[in-house]
Amino acid sequence: MSSSSAVQTPLLAFLHFLEKEKRGSVHTLRCYRSDLNQFQRFLADQYEHDSLIGIEGEWVRSWIVNMMKEGRSPRTIHRKVSAFRTFNRFARRMSYTDRDPSNGVSLPKLEKRVREVVPERNMVSLLDGSVFPDSWSGLRDRLMMTLLYETGVRQDELITLRHADVNVSRKNIKVTGKGGKDRYIPISDDTIDQAEQYMRNRPGDSERLLVTDGGRELYPAFVYRRVNHYITEASSLSKCSAHVIRHSFATHLLNRGADINAVKELLGHSSLNATQHYTHVTTSRMKDAHKGSPLDTRGIF
Repeated sequence: MSSSSAVQTPLLAFLHFLEKEKRGSVHTLRCYRSDLNQFQRFLADQYEHDSLIGIEGEWVRSWIVNMMKEGRSPRTIHRKVSAFRTFNRFARRMSYTDRDPSNGVSLPKLEKRVREVVPERNMVSLLDGSVFPDSWSGLRDRLMMTLLYETGVRQDELITLRHADVNVSRKNIKVTGKGGKDRYIPISDDTIDQAEQYMRNRPGDSERLLVTDGGRELYPAFVYRRVNHYITEASSLSKCSAHVIRHSFATHLLNRGADINAVKELLGHSSLNATQHYTHVTTSRMKDAHKGSPLDTRGIF
């Protein structure tokens, strides 16, 4: 162990663990760091305690009440407390602490959220290409939207795609998902043509497949702005993220009778339960999907 790692605080050790051992994405690390730093600041302000170790259950309850008074949504509060609980599990394994101060605390009730889906006809109309600018950035935007819908990749996975991950001969892309696990997703001839045309016109020499207008690596806010711009133009949704397209991808496939286990593999889920959360299909429709209908990812484009 290096001298620098020996003096790491439990929080820094946890973030290092997420990055190096769990191979968490930049976005995941940013969220954990922000949520845990916020709790740490609250503890310092309210209790003159500058660590996430050695705290009392009542302090956690006070933090939750404070967030509710600030108008934080129940879902946000659940996420922040979950971040602390994940940290605390790590801290117990590392013997930084031997208890969980969040055990037994009450959280605000979550409203059941209906996941939004972009109608299939809207996605088909959007991806015919007529709405995208006649420029290299228009080529990029169309390729970005096509890849999101044709493969169901996560936003972070899209951002980290390299042009070397597009396999023209095998007609697939290699996607590096959570935990550094690779999966291979089929893409159409049209998408390959889009990628090759885009690469011929793209500025810079980044190894990343998709880049910003300045030729740099994409970042979450950039992807959100582009996705939201096109989807709100093509549908009645007031806001749309890459995750909504991912959910639409899964829902449309299942509605067409694709096998749910195959959709699970395409999405990179480790659990079938996670895949079911993306669906709007009925229980009977889900049973039909289990009968072995062939998966055709091109059937929805």
